[in-house]
Amino acid sequence: MAALAMASGRTLLSRSRTPCRDPNARGFSGGELVSDPRSHETLKKSDLPRSFFWGNVSGVNYLTESRNQHIPQYCGSCWAFATTSAVSDRIKIKRSAAWPDIVLSPQVLLNCKGGGSCNGGNPYAALEYMAHRGLPHESCQNYEAEDQECRPLGVCEDCVPGVDPEPFTPGTCFPVANFTLWRLKQYGSVLSGSDLDAAGNRMSRADKLKAEIFKRGPISCGMDVTDQFEAYTGGVFHQFVPLPLPNHEVSLVGWGVDAASGHEYWIGRNSWGMAWGEQGLFRIRMHHSNLGIELTCSWGDPDANPLPAGAIPQPLDPLPRAFEAASVRASEAASGQSLKSAGGNEQLIQQVVGGRTRESETVETAAAEGPSEVQHHVHLFGRHKECACLKRSPTPIPVTVKTPLPQHYLRASDIPAAYDIRNLSGRSYAVVERNQHIPRYCGSCWAFGTTAALSERVSLMRKGEFPQINLSPQVVVNCVTGGGSNGCYGGDPTAVYAWALENGIPDESCANYEARNKECSPIATCFDCSPEGTCHALKKYPRVYVEEHGTVQGEADMMAEIAARGPIACGIAVNDDFYKNYKGGIYNDTTGFLDVDHVITVGGWGTSPEGVKYWIARNSWGTYWGENGWFRIVRGTNNLAIESGCDWAVPKVVWE
Repeated sequence: MAALAMASGRTLLSRSRTPCRDPNARGFSGGELVSDPRSHETLKKSDLPRSFFWGNVSGVNYLTESRNQHIPQYCGSCWAFATTSAVSDRIKIKRSAAWPDIVLSPQVLLNCKGGGSCNGGNPYAALEYMAHRGLPHESCQNYEAEDQECRPLGVCEDCVPGVDPEPFTPGTCFPVANFTLWRLKQYGSVLSGSDLDAAGNRMSRADKLKAEIFKRGPISCGMDVTDQFEAYTGGVFHQFVPLPLPNHEVSLVGWGVDAASGHEYWIGRNSWGMAWGEQGLFRIRMHHSNLGIELTCSWGDPDANPLPAGAIPQPLDPLPRAFEAASVRASEAASGQSLKSAGGNEQLIQQVVGGRTRESETVETAAAEGPSEVQHHVHLFGRHKECACLKRSPTPIPVTVKTPLPQHYLRASDIPAAYDIRNLSGRSYAVVERNQHIPRYCGSCWAFGTTAALSERVSLMRKGEFPQINLSPQVVVNCVTGGGSNGCYGGDPTAVYAWALENGIPDESCANYEARNKECSPIATCFDCSPEGTCHALKKYPRVYVEEHGTVQGEADMMAEIAARGPIACGIAVNDDFYKNYKGGIYNDTTGFLDVDHVITVGGWGTSPEGVKYWIARNSWGTYWGENGWFRIVRGTNNLAIESGCDWAVPKVVWE
């Protein structure tokens, strides 16, 4: 493809008026932490392939999801996204792309001053922070695109609903103790070390970058972004900048050769969403100091095994994190709503700090023991009457079935004895685990259960190819009203697929999860924000429509549907024991509880060595709950009503 832009002069990019990368950041404050030979010293130059891309290595995608740093408001956090993206990808590489994908939280770097803020930062400092403090999975701390406090809620949190007579949402949030941290074993600058390969041949600057990418995974690089680059839509970019100043940070994930010109190029991953560039990626010409992209590159080598949070000392600022973000306060004020203390009971004495609520010692003391104990305290005051996040329409919502149903054409012998979306012939098609309850409580299980199932069907349909598509539950919360669905106050899964049939659902880099109801509009469906503080709707973006959708129930029919077409969204009856006490194993409710009030994704089944049949299901309560966010439950007895009502949909991906 022809180059998009060629220029010799420099035009300052609007995004870089306040650089999101510190141009003066050129190295590690405490020096490199290197224990192994550098990648280029262990390879011969001739070992490097002509082209290489971590998004497709022998048909396997080793890249994690694409992100957008500029929503829900502008934040100059490229330094946090490029580093966490590269390290998350390296964890996936070390784990041979096995489930689960680990997506590290850039928000924790913002909260804990791990290298900078929304006004820009230092990627080298971010890697140092990851080595010394570690980072949790994003289901611990959702991205909010604003600087917040580190303690007590800024590393890993969960939220519970308000209790009668106070509002259901935003609820009360508390710190979580039982989570894991991922950290780096070593880090360094790519261009450091000897200039010779393993055979004594001289390595060029580009060769060193290639060797590090090829041997261990993506790297993080600074670049001098211009207006021309911001307008990039595809092709091999070429723009010479005489004295480049790195004002932006990206990750490099591969390289190739342009068939038309014969020029080599880098494959880079940006953090401006999948609507930008080539599905969030870009190609830029190699060797010619294009935007200085080869000059300031760094790498971090992660430990493939996480540590319990308590195993890593955390000398962090004890200030409380504010609860309600300024944008939420503004929207509630505009709608005439008053901000009330989240817990809503006189026994929970609360102090408002920075616009959010600080829980009293009653809740904070219990929180140290984990979410189960806090939920117990909340239940002492009475469960809210609106706590159900599944609310089926009183009148059935029409379904659209165009083709024969699997239960009508599959024979019993066609159904495998075991099926697991996380491991089908050694490959995972499961998307990343999520948490519907942060950064504030929201009864959006119906949005998460349906979008996760549909996203995984897209993954199956596309054979796990890059990019991974994670559909936006926030758009569902904003826009789906069928059957009385009402965002954070619960909804109907059938209504989600009926809406997607007509409108399509974008991926999450269009509209990330905010855990609050917003007006359905173009700007709330796919948008981007600028440094000036304004946001605008995007007109062209990828979305997933539904070709057909319907309902299914009963063990045999559910298994046929999943085996033929992928995961399904199912209602389930959540009791206190399941929420508070499930840590793993095959759950079996013996009380006969069938009050369906929650939606999960059923992604498979199996049988234990003892002969116990079970379902494999995904929840939306974070990776610190259950079996890394998933659970197993007895199959064939309608345990917790899991076999009483499920929704399926057949996806159609549209790239615009």
